[in-house]
Amino acid sequence: MSNEKNKEQIRTLKEELAKYKRIAAHFQCIFNVIPEATIFTDTERRIVMSNPAVEKVFGYKQEEIIGQSTEVIYTSKESYEEQGRTRFNLTAKGKIEPYKIDYRKKNNETFLSETVATAVKDEQGTVIGFLGLMRDISDLKKENDKLKEVEQNYRTVANCTYDWEYWIRPDGTFRYVSPSCERLTGYAPYQFFENPGLLRKVVVAEDKGLWDKHCSDSRTTHSLRELQFRIERRDGEVCWIEHACQPVIGENGELLGFRASNRDITQRKKVENELRRALEEINELKEQVEAESFCLREEINLEHNFSNIVGSSNALQYVFFKVEQIASTDTSVLILGETGTGKELIARAIHSTSLRSERPLVKINCAALPANLIESELFGHEKGAYTNADSKQLGRFEVANGATIFLDEIGDLPLELQAKLLRILQDGEFERLGSSRTMKVDVRVIAATNRNLEEDVRKGRFREDLWYRLNVFPITAPPLRERLDDIPPLVHFFVEKFAKKQGKEITSIPTGVIAKLTQYEWPGNIRELENVIERAVINTSNGKLRLADNLRPSQEKEVKVFKSLNAMERDYILEVLEKVKWKVSGKCSAAEILELDRSTLRSRMNKLGISKP
Repeated sequence: MSNEKNKEQIRTLKEELAKYKRIAAHFQCIFNVIPEATIFTDTERRIVMSNPAVEKVFGYKQEEIIGQSTEVIYTSKESYEEQGRTRFNLTAKGKIEPYKIDYRKKNNETFLSETVATAVKDEQGTVIGFLGLMRDISDLKKENDKLKEVEQNYRTVANCTYDWEYWIRPDGTFRYVSPSCERLTGYAPYQFFENPGLLRKVVVAEDKGLWDKHCSDSRTTHSLRELQFRIERRDGEVCWIEHACQPVIGENGELLGFRASNRDITQRKKVENELRRALEEINELKEQVEAESFCLREEINLEHNFSNIVGSSNALQYVFFKVEQIASTDTSVLILGETGTGKELIARAIHSTSLRSERPLVKINCAALPANLIESELFGHEKGAYTNADSKQLGRFEVANGATIFLDEIGDLPLELQAKLLRILQDGEFERLGSSRTMKVDVRVIAATNRNLEEDVRKGRFREDLWYRLNVFPITAPPLRERLDDIPPLVHFFVEKFAKKQGKEITSIPTGVIAKLTQYEWPGNIRELENVIERAVINTSNGKLRLADNLRPSQEKEVKVFKSLNAMERDYILEVLEKVKWKVSGKCSAAEILELDRSTLRSRMNKLGISKP
C-alpha cells in the first residue's frame, strides 16, 4: 500500500512539473515575441534569459550569451560600472526613465541604444533580477546628426527640431512653435499662433484634468516639470507625448514664459504596455500555479482516494454504477447522504474517472467558514476589497477553471451567495469581491449535503432554482446499516491501517467482534466505524482485536424481531421466576408479581413447558 501511494505521489508531482513546463513555455512565447532586444539578468548581472531579438541586434545566440556577465555587451569597463550604479537605482526605485547608451556587438561594432529597464521583485518586494529592453537607434542617431548639420548650415533660415518645441508667454500666447509640431499634431505652427487654445484642445478628454493641473502647478512652482499625456492628432489618431516644461526667467527674476519640449513616445508606450501585459499575465499564471500546487499538495496528503472505497455490497455497487454513468460528462452532481457515509470519496471517484482528472479536484466546505469569508474563498477578492485584504486572492472557482470543484455541505451555503453560485452554474460568470470585471470560467460542480434540501426549499432556506440546477443527477451515499456486507472488509481495512500506524500486530479478529459490529446501527456511519476500530486497536494488546466500545443493538432493531404470544409469555414468566429464584407461591413470589393464582400459574408453566432447572 505504501509503495502504491508513493508511486501515486510521484505521478502527481510529475504531472505538476509538466504543467509548470507548459506555463514556462507560455511565458517563453510571450518573451520571444517582444520586438526589442530583451535581456533578463539576476542580481549578480548574469544573463538568465534573452529573446531572439538579442541575436538580431547583438549577434549572440542564446547558448552563447546565457550565463555570461552583461559586461560582454558594454563598450568599456567604465560603462559597465556606470550601469552598475544604474542597477543600484533600479533596486531602490523599481524603474528608471528610458536612457541612451552605447553597446558592443559580438563583432565588436558599437551602436547606440534607447534602453528601458526595470527591477523585477517577488511578492515580498525583494529584487530578484532586472529586465531591460534595448532598441538600436543608430540609424535614428545618424538622422539626428544629419539634422543637426542641416540646422547648423541653415540656422538663419529655420529652426528645425525632431521634437515639438514651443515657447509660450505667461498670457498663453506663443512666442515660438517649431515646425515639427505639424509632424506630431497635424497642425501647422501658424494655427497655434492664431489660436493658442488649440494646445489644450488637442489633449484627449480623459487627460485634460491632468494637463490643467500640470499648467497650474507650473505657474506656482518655477522648476522643470515633466508629464506624459495623450493628444488627438488632426487626423484623429491618438499619440502619447512625453512633455518637459522649463520656466524662462528674465534677468530680474520675472517669468517670461515656459519653454517646452514634446516627444512622440507612442511606439515606446506600445512596447511598455505589451511588456506590462506580459508580466501581468505571467503573474496571473504564477498565482494560478501556486493555487493549483496547494490543491495538489492537498491531494497528495489525502488519506483516502477512489481505490480506498472498500466494499462490494449491492448498495455500493449501485453507487459505482451511477458514478460510471455520469463521470465522463460535465453534468452537475448532487451527492446526498448522512454524515460519515463517504460523500467526498464518491466526489473524488467521479473526478478521477472524468475527462478533467488531470487537474486537481478543488474542494471547499461551505459549513467550515464563516459567512463573511466564504464569498472571498469561493470567488476571490481584489486588494483592498475589505479590511485586511492586503493582496489579491484567487477564488476557488477561478483556481478550478477547467477542472472540478467539490462544494461540501452545500446546504449550509448562505442564501445571499446562492444567487452567485446559480449564475456560475448557468453562465459560468462571476466577479471577484471589489472588482467589476466579469470572470468567465469552465468548472464542473459536484455538491454534497446531509440535509433535506427539498425541506429547506419549502422553508425558504434554499433557493428552489438552485436546487433544480444541482439536482440534475443525484447520487445517494448509502448508510452503513444498509451495507452490512461491507462491515467485515471495512473492519479489516481499518485494523490494518491503524495497526500499522500504531506499530501493533493484530493477528485475529474474533467472529464475536464482527457479529457485534454487524448488529450495531452505526448512526455515525463509516466515520464512526473508523473511530471504533482505532480505539479497538489501541485497546488490543495480545494480537486479538478487542473492542473498547460497548456497542448495543438499537431498540429499533430489537422490536423488529417478532415472537408469538405464547413465546413472549414463556420468556416473561421465566424472567420473573429467575428473578424470585423459582419461588412460585407465597410472599414475593412469581404468583404475587404476576397477580395469578398459584394453581393458574402452575397450569401455565406446564402448558408452556417451564420447569425448574
